[in-house]
Amino acid sequence: MSHSRIVGDQPGRTPEPLSDNAPHLQRVLGFSGLTFFLIAALVNLNSVPVVAGMGPAALLFWVFGFILFFIPQGIAVIELSRRFPGEGGIYNWSKLAFGDFHGFISGWCYWTNNIFYVPTLLFYIVGFAAFIGGDTTRGWGESPLFMASISLVLLCLITWLNILGLKFGAWVQTIGATGAFITTGILITLGMIAAGRHGEANPLTSASVFSVLADWRTLSLLSVVCLNYTGLELGSVMGDEIKEPRKTIPRAALVAGISTVVLYLVATYSLQISVPAAQIGVIDGILQAVKVSTTDLNLPFLLPAIAILMSLNAAGNTSAWLAGAARIPFVIGIDRYLPAAFGRIHPKYQTPHVSLVAQAFASGLFIVISAVGATVHDMYMILLQTTVILQLIPYLYMFAGLIVIRRNPQRFRSADGFFSSPLVCYVAGAFGFVVTALGVVLAFVPSNAVNDAWNFELKTVLGTLSFLIPAVILFRVKSRQRRLADMIPQGVEVAPD
Repeated sequence: MSHSRIVGDQPGRTPEPLSDNAPHLQRVLGFSGLTFFLIAALVNLNSVPVVAGMGPAALLFWVFGFILFFIPQGIAVIELSRRFPGEGGIYNWSKLAFGDFHGFISGWCYWTNNIFYVPTLLFYIVGFAAFIGGDTTRGWGESPLFMASISLVLLCLITWLNILGLKFGAWVQTIGATGAFITTGILITLGMIAAGRHGEANPLTSASVFSVLADWRTLSLLSVVCLNYTGLELGSVMGDEIKEPRKTIPRAALVAGISTVVLYLVATYSLQISVPAAQIGVIDGILQAVKVSTTDLNLPFLLPAIAILMSLNAAGNTSAWLAGAARIPFVIGIDRYLPAAFGRIHPKYQTPHVSLVAQAFASGLFIVISAVGATVHDMYMILLQTTVILQLIPYLYMFAGLIVIRRNPQRFRSADGFFSSPLVCYVAGAFGFVVTALGVVLAFVPSNAVNDAWNFELKTVLGTLSFLIPAVILFRVKSRQRRLADMIPQGVEVAPD
């Protein structure tokens, strides 16, 4: 099985196949497997309460985010994955369009943002699991020590499953996606019954929508909406592990995209009609709605059942992002901009085990750091907004790269694209870039859900810079090492100093 990478440090270089000695991954994901994988990555019901807390205007945010960000993202992913379907996806596209440095920054941000994002998902799993035991265990979710300890155990377990291979990790993602569908179905059923009995907790009126939009700080949640619509590119990141990627990725992206917007809208509406917006908790908001409805209907057994389903959804989301993000340092390691160990695969399971372990270690370290000096609520919000910033930077490169590549077909030699008209790509690239840039700016604005604004700002800014500055330094160091290594003739041994 062949892999490809873009060689050289100039933009416009065509991907070249790696040698037979390069690490080889296995093509294990077909259409259904990739579809469930993408749904598991895209649909994070756990973050619905963060958006739903703004009131009925949340529904408009999901729609605007879908039109202005998700659709352009889909166009970019389908077009670029058809042209360049190899392992690395968004990293290779950025590198191809703008050169090695920008490709590295894009890939670095894509990888390291998951150091923040994975812990938020693990916090969700633990927080929801605390509801399974009822009032006896529910208070555990307010303890940073408990949340951090159990999250670390789950992180090790999910990492181990992905080291065993996608054929095992995919089961976690399939179960997670299935949990999202079942949970949403139960939520809307309970919500409609509750609304029929007592009326809607948040009536959807023009006054209720515009009164919320009048507070400009509410716009910061647009960045959260954009974050929840990211993930379609994960299929391309694992291009060498997908069967017939040029056909499979567009089909899976279409089905997963439609499923995502429907699930988010239905879940948000279900929460809105069940719980007053001001009372929706950012972590356990969905279970709040379930508790209200099940208590009213005398169906207490549904609460732990939903808690289990929500935990499974978060586990699938965690597994998908952990697996996908780890492929980026794997490819960068092959390109020698990270230590060569990152480009190794497990001799038995044929998986990038070094990258997976490194991802898990970094996330575990951040879990420990985040648990110091913060409440569980603010710890989550800081993690979330820092994740947004780093996650959206690669999208800026992707949307700009889409325009650059389509404008210069002779310079960027590739297979035929998906869209015959370049205008489609130009419009998608422009809209996507502007909305993404706005999302990055708004991520620095603390929303009304943040208790300590100064602590939020300080940790968000320092957290972002602490990952960008080392990236620049590391790239310069590894670039120099690459140049020196390339100057030494093959077969010549260099004596140590």
